[in-house]
Amino acid sequence: MSASSRGCGRAAWRLLHSPRPIRLPRTYVGASCVYQFPASQIRGYAVAASTYKPLDGPPSHLPHIDAVPPVTPSPGSSTYKISTGIILSRPPLLTESATPFEKAFYLYQKRLNERLALPFTRYFYHKKDQPADIEWKARVKERNGVAARDVGGYRAYGEEGWNDEVLIGGEGSKVGEWEHIAGKLVEEGLGEDAERVQLESRKGNDEDKKSLARKLDETVYLVVRKKGKSLDKEGKEVDVDVWEFPRGDLRGSEVLHTAAERILTQTAGPNMNTWIVGHVPIGSLTIKPSAKFNREGEKVFYMKGRIMAGQVDLKGNEYKAEDFMWLTRSEIEGLVTKRFWSQVSGMLGSR
Repeated sequence: MSASSRGCGRAAWRLLHSPRPIRLPRTYVGASCVYQFPASQIRGYAVAASTYKPLDGPPSHLPHIDAVPPVTPSPGSSTYKISTGIILSRPPLLTESATPFEKAFYLYQKRLNERLALPFTRYFYHKKDQPADIEWKARVKERNGVAARDVGGYRAYGEEGWNDEVLIGGEGSKVGEWEHIAGKLVEEGLGEDAERVQLESRKGNDEDKKSLARKLDETVYLVVRKKGKSLDKEGKEVDVDVWEFPRGDLRGSEVLHTAAERILTQTAGPNMNTWIVGHVPIGSLTIKPSAKFNREGEKVFYMKGRIMAGQVDLKGNEYKAEDFMWLTRSEIEGLVTKRFWSQVSGMLGSR
């Protein structure tokens, strides 16, 4: 123990055992001195506990709260069962068609690149008087001496190099379109005596709404037709055709995504290679109960699915689906009811 520590200990002992009250100056005791006090020499102080006395007078209350009637829980007027459905889609297979402004912009960029780049060095790729060079001479005349086929014969280093703008409605406005480029590719790839191959339409077979090879630049969704109940003008109950996405009830301890897989197989058959995207629904549909049609309330949670191969087969399905179609967003809007569309439109993509 150092001398300073022994000095602090003696001073503290004298203060604690002094018979007279001593006024201490406003000083602070160091941490080293505090730890020198034995536990037996520390005096504890106690105060007698006061007895609790209740306040005299009337009990306090809030008149404005007493005037409010008590709230009693009431059972719900209707109950809803939980169901699940699946929105099965085929994504776009082709890039969306460009707008007239986009076509004009791309053509302008291609012609601008021709002005900024060096001209095509012919003899670097084709030796003189070789078959490739002869073929090049035959093709380059059709393009006005330009290597690129999508600039409309524009020669950046020729006398008309300054004239790189296309007039509205002119022939040059179509040189950058897909049909024009594809037609040139087919013509150049075939010999003189070969038959010309007719190009398939970009939209595919739009008339066959059961084909997955339609609307190739848009997303198509699977909808099925079932029988539903409705009222005619005279108020009589009649059967009507209802188009909707496949849906069904949960069974036992099923979760949504496994139930969606089962419902899709039991509705559209096993001849499809599909994928359920995630375990979280993308939206819900509320079907209110109806005493007229003896219908329960239902909350339908839809899962997102993709089809990669195969086709729908409704033969012997368990959900009484009579027909199916692959439709785009705009086609579904014109087919279903307004109430149904208002609840499912947010689940469908814009294209």
